[in-house]
Amino acid sequence: NPARACAVALRGAIIADEGKKLVIADFANIEGRVLAWLAGEDWKLKAFADYGKGVGPDMYRLGYSKSFHVPLDQVTDDMRQIGKVQELALGFQGAAGAFGTMMRLYGMSLSDAAIKEVVNAWREANPNIVQFWRDLEDAAREATLTPGRTIAVGKVAFNRWGEWLRMILPNETVLCYCQPAIVPHPKFANSTSLSYLGVNSYTRKWERVHTYGGKLAENATQKVARDVLKSNSLSIDAEGYAIVLPVHDETVTEVPDTKDFTTERLCALLSQSPWWAYEHLPLAAAGFETYRYRKG
Repeated sequence: NPARACAVALRGAIIADEGKKLVIADFANIEGRVLAWLAGEDWKLKAFADYGKGVGPDMYRLGYSKSFHVPLDQVTDDMRQIGKVQELALGFQGAAGAFGTMMRLYGMSLSDAAIKEVVNAWREANPNIVQFWRDLEDAAREATLTPGRTIAVGKVAFNRWGEWLRMILPNETVLCYCQPAIVPHPKFANSTSLSYLGVNSYTRKWERVHTYGGKLAENATQKVARDVLKSNSLSIDAEGYAIVLPVHDETVTEVPDTKDFTTERLCALLSQSPWWAYEHLPLAAAGFETYRYRKG
């Protein structure tokens, strides 16, 4: 597959200039941290903070422990793997299908009954996130139907402004949904769906797109994560780490090949909580140095 071969080779084609090196850092579980912060899932925020200080277990072990009420010291590596897939697959209202797809990517196999148990256990362990999905959709619907009102959901708010439904985020930036409307649900009879005009991710055509609470949570989480990355880029650049490439939640910098520029310093700069997070958003980053770009 020529396209696949080119894609695989692309990273290695990025090489530091003579006398320079690439210093790279990326966020650790940025989406999980931001989602917990937006939803007010305090036990999870504390767990992230404790792990960053070296005084707590990693989230995947703790997540499994909390979901299934298993003592931490009895969580095996296989159990931890289930906890990892839970965190990666279920945060945005994913259910059995999402878990099953992610599970297969990690070479796991569980019965349908076991998958359902895993999904339910994760949701019971994360009640504020589950409630956040519901509250986001309710607020977005209400704002769509009542132009001029601002409906708040914790750190997020919605209002209808002309042809746009606006999601207002903690740093006062907005996401806009064009021509929002409540329409018949495309799959469930006698139900309605929140929708807007946008690009269908499957057909790649401009058409009416249906959304729901978990998808709104994903939109908010990814926008906030992007804003954290962008805000910290200013301090990174100011300290001489020239940003040459952002890749999702990763920052690639090119710097003089000296001991003055380190991975540890770049990670510290990247993982600062922005002013609008009031330092209550626990961030962490990891990285490496190289002369030829590669996957960390």
